[in-house]
Amino acid sequence: MKMDKKKKRHIFLAFQKRKRKEKMAAYQARDGDLQRKEEAKPQQESSGNSKETTDPVAEKREKKREQARRRIYRQKQKLQDTPEHKVPQAAIRRIRQEGILFLHRKVSEAEQENAAVEGAHKTEQRVEEAYSFVKRRYGGRKARKQKKLAKQEKKLEQKEVQFQYEKFLKEHPEMNQHHLQKQFQKWKIKREYQKARKHAAASKEAQEAVGKAGSTLMDLVKKSQEMLQKHMSLVAGMGMAGLLVMVIMVAVSSCGALFADTQSMVLAASYLSNPKEIDEAELHFTQLESELQDRIDHIENAYPGYDEYTYNLDEIGHNPFTLINYLSAVHTEFTAAGVEQEIQELFQQMYTLTLTEEVETRGGGGDDEEEYEVVILRVTLTTKPLVQLVENRMNTEQLELYEMYRTTGGLLQEFSSPLNLDWYGYVSSYYGYRKNPSSGHQEYHRGIDIAVPVGTEVYAAHDGIVQAAAYDSHYGNYVALEHNGYLTKYAHMNRLDVSAGQTVKKGDQIGVTGNSGSSLGSRLHLECLYQGEYYNPIFYFEVGEGTLYGEGATGSGGGAAGNVTPPESYDDASVEALIREAEKYLGYPYVWGGSTPSTSFDCSGFVCWTFTASGVHNLPRTTAQGIYNQCTPVSPSQAKAGDIIFFTGTYNSAGPVSHVGIYCGEGVMIHCGDPIRYANINTPYWQKHFYSFGRLR
Repeated sequence: MKMDKKKKRHIFLAFQKRKRKEKMAAYQARDGDLQRKEEAKPQQESSGNSKETTDPVAEKREKKREQARRRIYRQKQKLQDTPEHKVPQAAIRRIRQEGILFLHRKVSEAEQENAAVEGAHKTEQRVEEAYSFVKRRYGGRKARKQKKLAKQEKKLEQKEVQFQYEKFLKEHPEMNQHHLQKQFQKWKIKREYQKARKHAAASKEAQEAVGKAGSTLMDLVKKSQEMLQKHMSLVAGMGMAGLLVMVIMVAVSSCGALFADTQSMVLAASYLSNPKEIDEAELHFTQLESELQDRIDHIENAYPGYDEYTYNLDEIGHNPFTLINYLSAVHTEFTAAGVEQEIQELFQQMYTLTLTEEVETRGGGGDDEEEYEVVILRVTLTTKPLVQLVENRMNTEQLELYEMYRTTGGLLQEFSSPLNLDWYGYVSSYYGYRKNPSSGHQEYHRGIDIAVPVGTEVYAAHDGIVQAAAYDSHYGNYVALEHNGYLTKYAHMNRLDVSAGQTVKKGDQIGVTGNSGSSLGSRLHLECLYQGEYYNPIFYFEVGEGTLYGEGATGSGGGAAGNVTPPESYDDASVEALIREAEKYLGYPYVWGGSTPSTSFDCSGFVCWTFTASGVHNLPRTTAQGIYNQCTPVSPSQAKAGDIIFFTGTYNSAGPVSHVGIYCGEGVMIHCGDPIRYANINTPYWQKHFYSFGRLR
């Protein structure tokens, strides 16, 4: 049964009236609160308990804003008020239209007898049409009032934002300094974020607003953070927190309510934990990895008496950003002690070391050859990707925060890139505990090593004064640059272009990379200190653009196979034949001692078979060290497809060379891992163990 239209309208008007009464009651209650506060102020001042002096300018501005709010509220009430006895506007418009049409018909009946009347009538019709057009285009009186009201609301909103921002700067004058105070920025972001999260937990409506805003907000955050990362010097002048708020406010100025409910997600784009706690958590994970590597290196001492030891080892190492992004997304703010157990669990899930004893019967091939048994200890290390592990431990909201951190890098980047290169993928040794490649002992590595060719230009990451530009037996040729308590070091360089006491600007060339000091290969060693304490440089330096071998962006995770070149694309026929032969065995398993397709291969057996079977070079079966002994060393800058790449320290081998593969160009090799596959040589693991390129003589 349909409801009568008159009854519907009556119910609707009654509902509107009730809502107006509720709003008016709320408004009056707020006025009462304000009045009571104003009455209480003199009492507080007279009692001497007030610790703050009232700012007359701020008080005047607040009074004006309150008057504007009241004026806007009254105008809204006038526009919304529609008394029940008032004739509906639709009926009035209908009567007016009928009257106009009646008059036009009467005039038309007489205009045929008088040309002047006809002309005047047509002119009048054109005027009416013009008036109707203008009214439709610009609206009537009520529409103009609504438009004016909208402008006033927008103006009031802009003043509110400006007032809050100026108030923030006044309360914290240090944010106006040229140098960004990181701890203060974190305090501001932390306070806003935690406040918003508490509000979201208590308000179901706020949670729904965040859910609806999901994808749009994430896009906005990513774009905003990209802009901030590219213009970090501008951010340093304005203050990270204030600029972030203003950027997002401008972007969503027409969505004030959405901003109010979701600003916490935008502000959460920075790591909120204390930098020392971040470093300690990362150090704990590297210490566990270093102990695992040390255990593998001493397998033969711990388990003596076997005839043979075979090793099938996955990579040891992780991306620091992956670990800290995960901990920040799950815990918001954490301490190293608080997440120690969780880090231990992640490590145990990531690495599985198994020792298997096997007995093989050999010999008996000839008439006089006797069979004999060989007792073998097979050592296998299986590594699961850390990214995969942490993603499986997070819920939807945590995954969104994790992706945000992955995009912004935690917003800790204080310095520009020291290399004109996307160098994340070329880090050969991270900050933390490791096995020293020179001494073989476990050590605390206080910087990062970036493996780049000799002669790569190095740039000052910030303004400052050259504290030192000298040679050291450990650092080799190095530069130490100081500014406002920060000290950055650039070591193992081939040439220095600055001298002690010199003032340099960010982006000035200070030298070129090399292999000086205790380095075992061309690299840039980078350190970062603040007020004498070491910090992990990976979090505080930006990266440049471009790659060494044209393999595309390396990203912060590494691990990709890079750009695999099809065999037919090589200009050299011998290289094409070599790669074609190698590709026949993609997917074959790693078998210790294997050297033919029927037995499968180990790393050196695969390289020897491929070179010989392809007809490129007759290379009899030998070890990885034996292959290296038949090669002429080649620098990374001169390496080309068809060369051989050698690695060291992948396990405790008899000689320095422990692994070998065939270089395919563009930062890619094909090698006998488990199984035989292509691999990107620019991952931290392979750069850490890189020994040399070689070309068969």
